[in-house]
Amino acid sequence: MKLIKQFTIIFAVYSVADILSKLLKLPIPGNVIGMILLFVLLLLGIIKESHINEASDILIANMSLLFIPGTLAIMDEYKYVKDEIIPFVIICVFMVIVIMASTGLSAQLFEKLFSKLRK
Repeated sequence: MKLIKQFTIIFAVYSVADILSKLLKLPIPGNVIGMILLFVLLLLGIIKESHINEASDILIANMSLLFIPGTLAIMDEYKYVKDEIIPFVIICVFMVIVIMASTGLSAQLFEKLFSKLRK
């Protein structure tokens, strides 16, 4: 029952963000708005980490499964990208490096910020 409640909270935040994205015709996808909204709710203490802890651990542990549909879609459309496969792979590798670096740096920044706020 606890997991159902936690998943309900996560998907409710996503649903609200997706509806906002569509109603306001924002160029930002609903899932990105949902992550920002969830971050703000956690930051303000409206949602506690314990309210979504186990469900988020399950989602993170199975994250690779969530990328399979996107990968299959790219493989299905291979005929359209086969002429540009080298630049496509270079861009993908470059963006992985950029995303990893920016995620690590922002995590360090937030950790320093929150450790100062806690003191």
